[in-house]
Amino acid sequence: MNIVVFIKQVPDTNDVKWTPNNNIDRASMDSIMNPVDKQALEAALRIKEQNGSKITAVTMGPNKAVEVLKEAVAMGVDEAVLLCDSKFAGSDTLATSKVLSASIKEKFKDTDLILFGQSAIDGETSQTGPAVAVRLNMPFISQVNEVLELTDEYITVNSETETYKTTCKLNLPCVICINNYIFKPRLARIEGYIKAQDYNYKSYNLYELNLGECDTGIKGSPTYVSKVYRKDDKRTCNFVNTAEELASSIKEVIKS
Repeated sequence: MNIVVFIKQVPDTNDVKWTPNNNIDRASMDSIMNPVDKQALEAALRIKEQNGSKITAVTMGPNKAVEVLKEAVAMGVDEAVLLCDSKFAGSDTLATSKVLSASIKEKFKDTDLILFGQSAIDGETSQTGPAVAVRLNMPFISQVNEVLELTDEYITVNSETETYKTTCKLNLPCVICINNYIFKPRLARIEGYIKAQDYNYKSYNLYELNLGECDTGIKGSPTYVSKVYRKDDKRTCNFVNTAEELASSIKEVIKS
C-alpha cells in the first residue's frame, strides 16, 4: 500500500511577519512542521507498522521547507518530496490544492491513501485536504480521530466533531484529514537523523507538475488579504467591594 502524507512548514505564530501583499513572510521566520500534520504522519507510521505500507511525505514550499522533510524522514517515512517553485509563492488554498493534486496525478498515480492534518496553524481553514480530494475525484472524510480497519480495498475510521461522532467506511483510494491531539507523535531516533542528513530529496517545480503560471501563486489565488492586524487584548479591570457595586457596574456595561 502506498500512502502520501502532505505536511506543511509553518511559521512560529508567536512572531508573525508580513509581506507587502499581506502574506506571511515565511523566509524571515523560524519554522516548524505543522503540529496537526505531525499527527497525520504518526497515523501513517502506525499503519505502516501494521500493514508494511510505503509512506511518502510531500511538502510545498521554499527550499528551507526541506527541514520538515528531514524531520519526516527521521521519524520513519520512506520517501520525501519537495514541491518548490518561486511561482508557488502566495498561493491560497485553491492554488495550493491545484499543486498538491497535480503532484498525485503526475508523480504518485499509484497512491492508495492520502493523509492531511485537519488544519494548519498559520491559516486554520481546513480547506486544502477536501479541495485536493475533490480535484482527484476521491472520497474523503475530515476530523478523523481513529483508524479502525484498513484493507487493500477500504478504510474504516471514526470521525468526531463538536456536534457528532460517526463511523465511516471509504473505498480506496481516498483522502482523510486527521484531528489534532489524537496521537502522540514519536520522537526520531539517532539512526533516523543520520538517514535524514544523507537522504536524497526529490523536488518538482511548476512545469514538472504540468501546471501553468496562472494556476498558482498570486495569479492563481482569488483570495486576497486586504488587511492584517494584531488584536488588541488590553482590558480594563474595575474593582468592586459589594454586590450592589457589582450590579451597578454590570448595568453600566450593558447600557454602554
